[in-house]
Amino acid sequence: MPHPTKLPHRGQAPLKVLLLCTADQGGGAAEACRRLLDALGAIGVEARLLVLHKGTDDARIDSVARTPLGRLWGRLAFVGERLEIYLRNGRDRSRLFRVSTARLGFDLSEHPWVREADVLHLHWINQGLLSLTALRRLSKLGKPIFSTLHDLWAATGICHLPLEFSPEGSSLCPRYEAGCGLCPLLGGKKQEDLSRSVWRQKAFLAEPPFSYIAVSRSEALLFERSPLMRSYGAPSVLPNPIDLGLFSPETATGMPMPDWWQEGRIYLTLVAARLDDDVKGPHLLMAIARELQDRYPELASRITLVLVGAIRREGYFDELALPYVALGSVRDHRQLAHIYSLSRALLSTSIYETFGQTLVEALAVGTPVVSFRCGGPEDIIDDGTNGFLVPAFETATYADRLAQLLTTEAKAGEAFSPEACRRSAERFGAEAVARKLYERYQASLTTPSSRS
Repeated sequence: MPHPTKLPHRGQAPLKVLLLCTADQGGGAAEACRRLLDALGAIGVEARLLVLHKGTDDARIDSVARTPLGRLWGRLAFVGERLEIYLRNGRDRSRLFRVSTARLGFDLSEHPWVREADVLHLHWINQGLLSLTALRRLSKLGKPIFSTLHDLWAATGICHLPLEFSPEGSSLCPRYEAGCGLCPLLGGKKQEDLSRSVWRQKAFLAEPPFSYIAVSRSEALLFERSPLMRSYGAPSVLPNPIDLGLFSPETATGMPMPDWWQEGRIYLTLVAARLDDDVKGPHLLMAIARELQDRYPELASRITLVLVGAIRREGYFDELALPYVALGSVRDHRQLAHIYSLSRALLSTSIYETFGQTLVEALAVGTPVVSFRCGGPEDIIDDGTNGFLVPAFETATYADRLAQLLTTEAKAGEAFSPEACRRSAERFGAEAVARKLYERYQASLTTPSSRS
């Protein structure tokens, strides 16, 4: 892989960018943010990252809660917000983390890294990092503020995704386009409820200096439908970055074979922060496994599922019709790339995805992918070339496409081949994404009132 070419600065000091994210590990937003930190640094931008929860020893990353008092406040902010939501939603724990109010957080307007930065770039900042009051104070510093939409929270009252989920799929919440109120996640009993009051408090987020970046076209369309963002208009679209050097066909070279691997087995992999999260469609996975068993018994007899991620509901996958190995969370990216390389396909059974980062990771390694049409994956998968996009949520069709993929001989450079998959992932490369983002940063500094 060639080394990234640094941007010419013509004698000027490098652009200083400060990324803000609740954590530097765990979850897609944290992974994407840290990859962007690396990518910006590689092209000559002086990038740093402020977090609440720091899990690495990277000197470019600092925690706002380094002191005992800071850690206490971070904990109180988290617990205090969750408690209010719990009391307002009818004491329903199942919906506790589908919403955030940003009532409490850290005032970072005087933080030295904030003061030194030319540009601020928000990622996922909920659950104790930034409050709405803190965001308003940052907006008055005279600096451009970019926000990557890892979810739709900035455009809603309190929910992270304005969708209603059921075993049959997802549908747009009818309250989203009505300015919230009567929130179904709160029981929906009052027009002037918590969602409506927070929605009103967010009005300033639609004005300069905020600029929004959607990670997929599907997400951008949802953002535009928000009455809160009507004065803002359409966000730009820029995908999450991928390290094409790390996630590559060569990554697995020299790595030992895992103890679960057996010659002659067909491995299909799923990766998620939490595999039994209803939004990830675990019930759809169960149905697909049954379809494979019923429709393609000989093929199914050779398949093993590799489940990567947390499983909180004990015994949830005990009735899975196919054998599986549960590896838990895998934080070592080389190990994850190796798992992809040992897999005949990466599967996504999600009901909705804003992007689909694991799909790009697998493609970059050379592994085809299969997903329902559910948002972000539609920007990633070229149906019939690097995998399949299955109509939502046709589990029998999903099984048919899997069988087709597994029984098709992938000729070099043609459909489903490692070369075709790798080629389709190159547009998501970290350097390309960082350069496009750098252009947006520069434009915002030249014309601060415009939205790049």
